[in-house]
Amino acid sequence: MNPNDPIPENVIVTGDVLPPKKKRGLAYLLAQMGLSSFLVSVIVHIVFVLLAIFIFYRIVEPPKEKPVDFLPGGGGGGGSGGETAHKIKSTMRRSVSTAVSNKKILSSSANASFSLPETSDMMDSALPMDVTAGAGSGGGAGGGRGTGTGTGAGSGTGPGKGFGDGQLGLGALIPTLMKGRCSDSERSIMLRDAGGPPEIEAAVKKSLAWLKKTQKSNGSWGANREVAMTGLALLCYLGHCESTQSPEYGENVSKGITFLINNSLKNQGKLATSLADKHWVYEHAIATYALAEAFTFSKNLQFPIPELENAVVKGAMEIIGGQNQNGSWDYGYDIESKRNDLSVAGWQLQALKAAKATGLKFEGFDSCIRRAVDCIQDKTSEKGCYVNDGGFAYAGSGSVKPPMTSVAVLCLQHWNKETSKPAKEGVKFMMDGLEDRGKNGREKFAGKPRGEYAFKYDGDDDRCNLYSFYYASQCMRNAGGSEWKEMNKAIIEEILPAQNSDGSFKSNNTPLSNYPCKSTYLHCLNTLILEVYYRFLPATSSGSGRSSAFDDLR
Repeated sequence: MNPNDPIPENVIVTGDVLPPKKKRGLAYLLAQMGLSSFLVSVIVHIVFVLLAIFIFYRIVEPPKEKPVDFLPGGGGGGGSGGETAHKIKSTMRRSVSTAVSNKKILSSSANASFSLPETSDMMDSALPMDVTAGAGSGGGAGGGRGTGTGTGAGSGTGPGKGFGDGQLGLGALIPTLMKGRCSDSERSIMLRDAGGPPEIEAAVKKSLAWLKKTQKSNGSWGANREVAMTGLALLCYLGHCESTQSPEYGENVSKGITFLINNSLKNQGKLATSLADKHWVYEHAIATYALAEAFTFSKNLQFPIPELENAVVKGAMEIIGGQNQNGSWDYGYDIESKRNDLSVAGWQLQALKAAKATGLKFEGFDSCIRRAVDCIQDKTSEKGCYVNDGGFAYAGSGSVKPPMTSVAVLCLQHWNKETSKPAKEGVKFMMDGLEDRGKNGREKFAGKPRGEYAFKYDGDDDRCNLYSFYYASQCMRNAGGSEWKEMNKAIIEEILPAQNSDGSFKSNNTPLSNYPCKSTYLHCLNTLILEVYYRFLPATSSGSGRSSAFDDLR
C-alpha cells in the first residue's frame, strides 16, 4: 500500500504502524518442530541417563583386559587334568610372550633343508585347543536390572544363564592306546595299579635328564647309527608325553624331530645313517616309529610340524613296499628274498602300529599286516617263523632263538592274535624264563645260555639280553595276571638297581659291550622298559577284565 493513499474508513489507527517482530529462541524452534514441552523433558532425561551409564562403565568400573589364552570358552567343570591344563597353558603363554627373545632356530646343520619354526608359529590360534587331561563342563548365571526417573519412568529385569560342556581334553585327543602317559596323575595311577613303586617314575625322569645332556648339537644321539639312536631317544621322550611343547624337553624333542625329517628329505623318504649298509632297515623302522608317534601328538594337539606328515607317509610306505614275497622283511628291503628275518620284522611292525595310530591312510596297509601276521605264526611251511612250544626262529625254519619269542608275541598281540596258540605258548615260554630268573640251577634251560631266558641284568654266568627284555616287558604287561607280576618283579629287581646316580645305566655283562653306540642304545632300552607301566595301555589284561586298548588301531 502506498503511504500517500487515504486510510480506509473501517481501519482504526491507535499509534505508529510497525512491521511485526520475528519470533526467535529455542521455544520457537521446538514449536516449529511440533515438539511439546513434555517430550522435550523426556529426551533430556534420556540423554542424562545414557551419559551416567557411560561414565559408570568407563570411569567408575573400567573393563578388564582379557589375557592371552589359547583355550576356548566352555567352563572349567570338575574332572581330572587341571594340573596338566595349567602347565600346558602356561607353556603356551610363555611361548608367545618370549617368542622374540627366545626364538628357536632348530636346524640340524648350517645347510639343513628344514628347520622348525618358533613355538608360537607352530600353533594355530584359530583352532580349538583345550589340553586338559579329561573332558570338563562349566556353567554360569547372570542378570541385570535398571531403573530411571523423570517425567517418564520405566524399569526392566532380565535373568539369564547358560551351561555348556567343556571341550575334549588331552586324554581324548590322542589314541586310547597312548593316553595313560600324558599326565602325572595318570602315570601315577597306572604305575600304582600295575604294582610299580614310585622309584620307577623317578628313574625315568633321571633317564630323560641324562638324554638331554648327551644330545649332540645337530639334534641327534649316539656315536654311530645316529638315525636309529635318535629315534629311540625320541620314543623315550614321547613315552613320557614330552612333546615339542614340553617346558623342560621341548627343544630336545624338536631338534631330534628336525634331525630325522632332514634325513628323510635328504634320502627321499628313507631314514638311515648310511644306505650303503644293508642293515639300514632297522634304522628306518625305528625312526619311522618315532616320527609317527611325534605326528600323532603334533596333529591331535594342533602343534603342526612342517614336513612331518610327509616323512611319516614315506617312511611307512617304504616299509609296506619293502615286504618280501613271504610276508616278512629282509636286509635292504629285498622284496625278492625268501629270508624271513623276525628281528627286522619286529621293528617294521612296531613302526606300522604307530603309523596306524596317526589316522593317516597307507595304500596296501591291511594286506601287509595280514601277510606279516600269517608268516609269524605259520609253522607248517618253510616261510613260517613259529617252531613249537612257544619257540620262534630267527630267520624261518631254523632253531629256536629265545629273544625271537618276545618279538613274535608282541607283534601278534598288536594285531589281534593274542589268543592264538603261538602267542599263548610264547607267553608261557617267557614265563618259564622269569620263574627261573632267581634260581641257581638251570632247571628249564640246561645246556643253554641262561641269560637269554632268565632276564638277569647283571648275572654272573650269562649276559643279559636287553633286546629280549624290552619286547618281553611289553608282552607280559599285555598278558597281565601272574605273568605281569613276575615281569614287574624282574624290572624292580634287575632294571631299577642298574641305574647310576647320573641317570645312565650300568653296561657290565650285556651283549652291547662292543657296540660303539652301546651307551645310548642300552640307555634307551632300559628307559622304555621302565616306561612300560604307562607308555601303552595293556592290550589284554586277564587280571582286570579290561577290554583291549588296541581296538582303536584295528
